[in-house]
Amino acid sequence: MKNKVKTRKTVGLALGSGGFRGFVHIGVLKSLIKRGIPIDYLSGASIGAWVAAYYAAFHDIKKMEIELAANPADNLPMLFDFSLTGGFIGGDKVNGVLEKSLKHYTFSKLKTPLSIVATDLVSGQPYIFTSGDVARAVRASISVPLVFKPLPHKGKLCVDGGLSNPVPCQLVRDMGADIVIGVNLYHKNEFVDRKFTMPTVILRSTRIALHNLAKADIKLADIVISPDASSIVKEEGFQKYFTKEIVDNLIKIGEQATNRAIPKIKKLLAQ
Repeated sequence: MKNKVKTRKTVGLALGSGGFRGFVHIGVLKSLIKRGIPIDYLSGASIGAWVAAYYAAFHDIKKMEIELAANPADNLPMLFDFSLTGGFIGGDKVNGVLEKSLKHYTFSKLKTPLSIVATDLVSGQPYIFTSGDVARAVRASISVPLVFKPLPHKGKLCVDGGLSNPVPCQLVRDMGADIVIGVNLYHKNEFVDRKFTMPTVILRSTRIALHNLAKADIKLADIVISPDASSIVKEEGFQKYFTKEIVDNLIKIGEQATNRAIPKIKKLLAQ
C-alpha cells in the first residue's frame, strides 16, 4: 500500500477596498512573503484589486514598492477615496497608467490565480472578473462614483468593487482556498470624532456604510487582518497631498498588523 503524500492547505488572500489606505496592502504582502506564507489565490476590490493584480503578475514586492509607492503623487488619481469633490474623469490617463503598470497581462498569464470584483451600477450586484485583460478589470474595480466614469463591460456598467464586496473573501474560497485571509482597511478607530459639519456628515455616512459592509464580508475569512490607519486618515488634506513619508508609514502599518497574525496563520497551516 502506497503512502499518501501529505499536501499543505492552500491560502487565499482577499485585499479590500479603502482608497489611499491601499498602500497598507504592500506591507501585508511583505510580511506574508518574508515569513514564508504561501499565497495560492488572490482577490481584490478597488485599490486592493490593483495591488493584488500587480503581485499576481510579477511576484516581486520590491518592484511593487518602487513602481507603486516610491513616487506616490504620480499615482494619486488611482487612489481617490470617497470625497465630496471631483467630477467625472474620463479614464484614459488611468487606463494608460494601469496598462503600463500591468504590462497588458491577461488573467490566464498571471502567476497566481486572481479574481477582481466590480459593482454593476444598474443591478447593484457584484461583477467578477476572472478572464480577459487585467488592467481593464482593475480599471472597473477602482471606478469610484463621481470620480471616474463607470466602465461599460459586457452589458454591465461597472463601478467601484467596494460598493458591493469591499473585502472579497468568498471569491478566494470559491477559487479553492482552504484558508482565507481577509484584509479590511476600514478600521473602527476612524469613528471617534464627534465634531461634524455638513460635508463631514456625508463623508462619515459613506464610511459607515463601507465599514459595516466590510464587517459582513470578513465573517467569511479564517484570519482577518485589520491595519489601523486611522491616525493618517484624520490628517488634514492627506487625500490631496501624498508624501513618501506617509506612504512608508502606511506600508509599515500593514506589515506590523500582519506580523501579529502570522502565528495564527501558521497554526492553521499546520493543522
